[in-house]
Amino acid sequence: MRALGVDATILVNEKNIGSFKKNYSRFGWVATDVGVFTGPKDLGETLTNFDMVVATTNTSVHSIAEAFAIAKNPIRAGYYVQDYEPLFYEVNSQHWNIAVSSFNILKDCTYFAKTRWLRDIVYAVHMHSVSVVVPSIDFGIYHPTRRSPGDKRVISAMVRPFTPRRAPHRTMRILARIKAKYGDQVEIRTFGGDLPDLHVFKVPVYNGIEVMGSLLQTEVASLLQQTDFFLDLSDYQAFGRTAAEAMACGAISLAPVVGGASDFIEDGRNSFLVDTRDEAEIFTVVERMLSMSGEEIRLMRLAAIESVMGFTPIAAALSELRAFGFA
Repeated sequence: MRALGVDATILVNEKNIGSFKKNYSRFGWVATDVGVFTGPKDLGETLTNFDMVVATTNTSVHSIAEAFAIAKNPIRAGYYVQDYEPLFYEVNSQHWNIAVSSFNILKDCTYFAKTRWLRDIVYAVHMHSVSVVVPSIDFGIYHPTRRSPGDKRVISAMVRPFTPRRAPHRTMRILARIKAKYGDQVEIRTFGGDLPDLHVFKVPVYNGIEVMGSLLQTEVASLLQQTDFFLDLSDYQAFGRTAAEAMACGAISLAPVVGGASDFIEDGRNSFLVDTRDEAEIFTVVERMLSMSGEEIRLMRLAAIESVMGFTPIAAALSELRAFGFA
């Protein structure tokens, strides 16, 4: 948006500013040009300099609602629905109530999301219209590289032990079955959690599966560029960002059929979708993937790259400005 001439900035609460700057350190301006606020009062005073503020999580919606009571000028509100966050929590718990109520407290709010699945669930539950915007991939790091063909198929998978909906136990069981059947024909690598994290959450670790741990975005991109098949066996994916990024790197993805990945994955043509509740079905699809010929893989890789190549940051920014009525 800034490149398009919009005076846009990022505001991060004091608690998270350190990790934010670390994760996005490759952008030089992040070190000096990201605003920090300590609470709703501080945020409200900061917002007096803006025309619109966009929440990106359910808790930030509540912070903005409190800040609006302090801000001196009228400000428009937007809510970037990145996931349907009530699904993160036990029904009727405090966190669940906060997430549900986040859809009710901002008046005249502009709701927008990356997938039809998110659009439909927000409308079905809360009767809010949601604009579907273009997703974005950082093609500066997520892109194909020239690779020498090898004898082994490289499989990578996201194993995030502290996020139950990402199904770390299921993912490790499937990876163990793959290794047991295919042995030295495959190399298997996981990322998303370090070994101590896996132990704490009792996620088993198997011989022949390399645990690469928590990686920075550039490290994830490097891994995906060396991957033939990427597996995301989460219960669902509101979008399926890592699957899309893997496809941008030239990998073939396997993603949950439940959620938003069907917006960019055409099953069997550019990657695969699967009912992740059915481990037998998952393994059947994996067997199909690993039986593909070199030429079939080459053609599907090209189809995968083509299917996400339009997810540029510029296209995403323009679609969001149109959703806001600014373009």
